[in-house]
Amino acid sequence: MKIIHLVLGKANPNRMNGVNRVVHQLANTQTHLGAAVEVWGIANDLEHTYPERNFITRLFLQHKNKFYLDKKLQAALQAENTETIFHIHGAFIPEFYHVSKILNKRNIQYIFTPHGSYTKAALAKNNWIKKIYFNLFEKQLVKNAKAVQLLGVQAFDYLDEWIKIDHKVLVANGLNLSEIPYEEKPKNNERPVFGFCGRLDAYHKGLDLTLKGFQLLIKDGYDAGLEFIGDGVDREKLLQLTRDLNLEKYVTFHGKKFGNEKFDILKTFDVFLHTSRNEGFPMAVLEAAGMGKACLTSEATNINHYIRDFNAGIALEENTPDSIHIAMKKAIDLKNQNGLATMGQNARKMIEKEFTWTSIARQLMDIYRA
Repeated sequence: MKIIHLVLGKANPNRMNGVNRVVHQLANTQTHLGAAVEVWGIANDLEHTYPERNFITRLFLQHKNKFYLDKKLQAALQAENTETIFHIHGAFIPEFYHVSKILNKRNIQYIFTPHGSYTKAALAKNNWIKKIYFNLFEKQLVKNAKAVQLLGVQAFDYLDEWIKIDHKVLVANGLNLSEIPYEEKPKNNERPVFGFCGRLDAYHKGLDLTLKGFQLLIKDGYDAGLEFIGDGVDREKLLQLTRDLNLEKYVTFHGKKFGNEKFDILKTFDVFLHTSRNEGFPMAVLEAAGMGKACLTSEATNINHYIRDFNAGIALEENTPDSIHIAMKKAIDLKNQNGLATMGQNARKMIEKEFTWTSIARQLMDIYRA
């Protein structure tokens, strides 16, 4: 079986872009499982700026006019064997609409994964523009796919509001535990440390809610730390909000970190926070859980029912500063009773049972075969 993953970017795992990290891991695992895998990336440049990998990567130039396909990409699509399975990653990308048209004309099957773009919150943003684009272009891409992979139950259910299809499937993201450090007995901080890792997008990731909830905790007289790993468009906005809330001595912004440097900071967290308003299925939560960290998560992360089933952290029913504040207090109480350590061990077990990349890759390969 030959599989080609198509992505905007280079599938570089050392980037904050979750879709690119997912594609890298999926391609790597499917190669190990014996499939012939390639990644085709549409990128701003053709430089191979990513770590060594066990699968072929082909890069094609992205043009300023998003509705124009690189001639080399057009030629590659025309030359590809009709038995190849394409897996397209990402929604509302004009280039992918044109790719799907070529694949359809050549009777080449493809799977489509919109990642976090089809949740209710994501589709509400620039709603009328997205509706126009969806009806003109994206609807045909979705209809003609052999399967549409949704990462979480919220997107799976909500897609019916935009288009009703019988070929949608629910398959989450995964994690390669061999790449994740794990300490069964983590460092015991004197003061509890809450932490986040990912793109600094205040609205999307709910980081304004995190900071406001944390301020309520400090006002209650608790001594705790809040740390952010990552960078993004809202870094300065979040720094200013930290100052406005008088939290400078409690909050740390580490900037971008990758590999061991990132994991060394994550090891110091007592609780991993992800209070997103909108998500597909965040890799950062899976990594933290794989490290044995109790997780405090919003419903939008699509992982809450797993968190509850495995007692792997605190699952928010409402994503507000007050509910985050209450959850943080609960976490501190659990820490004082050694309950967080147990939750962290449960989080690791959750990943081992439900979210290994081998399991996810096999599920998808079964879908390709079908």
